[in-house]
Amino acid sequence: MEQSTIGQWFPRSREGLVAIRQTEPGASGANRASIILGMDAADETCIPRFAAALSVRPDSASAAKEVSERALERLGERTPGFGFLFFTAHHVERSREIVSMVTRLTGAKHLVSMSAWGVIGGPIEIENAPGISLLLASVPGAQARPFQLRDLPRVPERPTPDWYREVYAPAMRVEQNHVCTIMFADPYSVPLVRMLPAMSTAGRAAPVVGGLASSGSAPGQNIIGLNDQIMTSGGIGLSISGSLGVEGIVSQGCAPIGPTMLVTKAKGNIILELSGRRAVDTVRDAVRGLPPKKRAMLTKGILLGRVINEYKERFGQGDFLIRKVESIEQANGAIVSDDFFRVGQTVQLHVRDAESASADLAMVLDVQKLQSPPGAGLVMTCIRRGTRLFGEQSHDASAISRAFSPAQAGVERAKSGRHIDVGQAGLPLAGAFASGEIGPVGQQSYLHKMTTSLTLFRNGRPV
Repeated sequence: MEQSTIGQWFPRSREGLVAIRQTEPGASGANRASIILGMDAADETCIPRFAAALSVRPDSASAAKEVSERALERLGERTPGFGFLFFTAHHVERSREIVSMVTRLTGAKHLVSMSAWGVIGGPIEIENAPGISLLLASVPGAQARPFQLRDLPRVPERPTPDWYREVYAPAMRVEQNHVCTIMFADPYSVPLVRMLPAMSTAGRAAPVVGGLASSGSAPGQNIIGLNDQIMTSGGIGLSISGSLGVEGIVSQGCAPIGPTMLVTKAKGNIILELSGRRAVDTVRDAVRGLPPKKRAMLTKGILLGRVINEYKERFGQGDFLIRKVESIEQANGAIVSDDFFRVGQTVQLHVRDAESASADLAMVLDVQKLQSPPGAGLVMTCIRRGTRLFGEQSHDASAISRAFSPAQAGVERAKSGRHIDVGQAGLPLAGAFASGEIGPVGQQSYLHKMTTSLTLFRNGRPV
């Protein structure tokens, strides 16, 4: 029998508590550890309660069992109405067993799952290593209704308000008092370009949040699941209505550089002209005009930001959707991107920047701290953030946990030879590293790159 070498409960106020448990290596020598996070709520059964758990056990069945038992323990006598399960590529081969076990053990009515390059639980980010993260929710005043993205109707060229209300909203399972739609999808098989605007409109501007699977780099290598069913293409949405406050927040990971430019000729995802000249020539001149320090930042790669709201007089960080520059067509000087552009859109060069990304996340979290404390969080962060951007482990997750938790000092050992700063880990938080993050800007939700998309759940409907 495994003997616990570290097992200490940190008492909390009503906002929450955290437990870190370390066990001795098993027979195979693999260290087994779990990080359990939960929220203490008042005795009233009408108050939402959330619980999260993270396991780094390499054995899939053991990890699935552990997160299920620990998260369920934190819910007390509650039965979860819905939940979200994330697991790394190391567990993909046994994904069917994992989702079936978690569904059975937790009794969650609706469990949405996704495979990812890395997972998040509380203040901990697990990158490119075995990990399973689970968030369970018991919200008596809310109803969750799942749907498959493949069942959504094709968006016509000129959809009418009646069409959104009578056709698209029912397909999304949008009901009265709709508060949000949470969706996870395979990046190779879901056409989000027209789908997301339609979902925002049909959902009456309620946030659409979520992310794209990231465990595989080719079609068929990612897993999306609903309850004990899994698939390697398509996606799952969960529309929630009733007495639950939901807020979607997007924090940027790139900084704009150089002048803004106007798209003057484009075809699909190919930008032929910028500001009346060949696109590549305009970009080259913009780069030459940069100070040496900013020009050096371009060694990390050039990204293209597309303005979200053209009616604004000035544009800054957060006003752009970040898109990749896939290639340059030397013959005609065109820029090939990973998204569609149209004539009249404003664009600006962007670079990955850890300093501005950290400052932007701190700013949006400071705004949220002025509101009532959240009961839980669901986070999607870009696979190019984490240690790749910040050079340190668990940057985003620890910042979010600190923002909403009482001060908690001390370092606990999460597995042999590795110390993890527990920090302020009272907020039940789960999520994953995504190949695309979905979140709102204003009343419209978009697919983002290089961002952290955070969904906060609060008691009652949002004001």
